[in-house]
Amino acid sequence: MHKRLLHIVLFFLFLVTGLPLWSQVAMPDTVCVGTARRYQVNDATRPSTYTWTVNGVTQTSTTNELHITWTVSGNYNITVVEHANNGCDGDMRSGTVYVKPIPVANAGPDLTVCFGKTIQLNGSGGTVFQWSPPTYLSNPNISNPIVNAPGAGVYVYQLAVSDNSGCVALKKDTVSITVLPPVRVFAGNDTSITLNQPFQLNAIDVFNSGFTSYTWSPAFGLNNPQIKNPLATLDRDMTYTVSAKTANDCEATDDIRIRVFLGPEIYVPTIFTPNNDGLNDIFIPTYVGIKELKYFSVYNRFGELVYSTTNQANGWNGQYKGQLQNNGAFVWHVAGVDFNGRTITKKGTVILAK
Repeated sequence: MHKRLLHIVLFFLFLVTGLPLWSQVAMPDTVCVGTARRYQVNDATRPSTYTWTVNGVTQTSTTNELHITWTVSGNYNITVVEHANNGCDGDMRSGTVYVKPIPVANAGPDLTVCFGKTIQLNGSGGTVFQWSPPTYLSNPNISNPIVNAPGAGVYVYQLAVSDNSGCVALKKDTVSITVLPPVRVFAGNDTSITLNQPFQLNAIDVFNSGFTSYTWSPAFGLNNPQIKNPLATLDRDMTYTVSAKTANDCEATDDIRIRVFLGPEIYVPTIFTPNNDGLNDIFIPTYVGIKELKYFSVYNRFGELVYSTTNQANGWNGQYKGQLQNNGAFVWHVAGVDFNGRTITKKGTVILAK
């Protein structure tokens, strides 16, 4: 019997979308898991029935169309045979459908980082990436952008991904970045000590960040370089660096310079230049081995007290009653108690030269 279906145009199986204007895509077909398709041969006016199979499994449709929703990724072979009313069957035609898995967005684990450290996102799950919001990101369209966070706080980003087949992840993934506040340690003011005088170092946690470890370097002259407040005994000048770390491994460093003199002694300059050039603007003694300053006083040529302090860190800026004094000689008196309990008293003159 002549097979009237030989003339059926079934060189391709055609995909017909559900849009009002149908667009057709020839086999092979590539779709994403979850996609609904309608495959069609001939037209509905032909008085025939059809047998459809998918990977050898007969489908329920007996019309010229097969409706299917792809739920499992893999490669599928679709076949169709037309059965005419006169009992003749057409040739079997087939096509392949490649069903791609839906990608799953992975924005990476939540991160806690120290202020000032480089922050890099690490997304995965696709080949095309889109981070949102793009704020502070070096590039929102790559898998691993750098976050240029302006300060401490929590920064939340969402990641959408798709793959080379155009399959889009069903949901975005979220990552939270916590930037900790800055930390700061203070090693102490630069100071002067007497040769072999024990000197107590003391690191200060400026922002109360909760430092859990301290390391002083070099270890020379220290009784224990791994504590907050080691004791230094020196026979030479030394600069120490203290490194302090928190439980989150946030680190801060600072330096202190210690000058070593023979003493105990109070060394007083003979001239100073309060002209605000940043050099020798303050008249201040150098206290070596002095644990307590009883007084440091300055008098003008009329015997008026123009400055006085009991704080070793303070000095005279050359002003009296808010006015910078004229060039000339000024008398100073100083008295301090050394670390052995002995009082050292000195006096002399200093030249103010603007």
